[in-house]
Amino acid sequence: MSNTKTSAKTATEKATPQKVATESTAKDSEKMSRSTVEEILNPSASARIKKMENFQLLANRYQFLADKKDQLDKFIISSDGTKENITLKNAEGYEFTVSNSQVVEEVVKVMQEKLSLFIAHSENEILKYNI
Repeated sequence: MSNTKTSAKTATEKATPQKVATESTAKDSEKMSRSTVEEILNPSASARIKKMENFQLLANRYQFLADKKDQLDKFIISSDGTKENITLKNAEGYEFTVSNSQVVEEVVKVMQEKLSLFIAHSENEILKYNI
């Protein structure tokens, strides 16, 4: 019988270091969680300035996309369907120009759709961002 009690006691002693390690890890993660919550609820001045700078980058990107949409809208309104062309140019200076009105119309349509998606995504980022 003493062997059974000794075996049970040994098993308990072996489990105790794991339990202590688990408790220690739990306390550390709780401290980290509390410090993270504190940083969110009471941010420092530098953290707020950094967030404001990041927000300004988001605002600049949104404004750039909105300006491009305005330019595209003006292009569409001013076009008469006969004189438009689209030119693609790469970094090495090669150019490709298309003046077929049907092709130009399709490309402009795709540009409008993609630009609208980019603007919507950018607007969502701005609305969800917390300073």
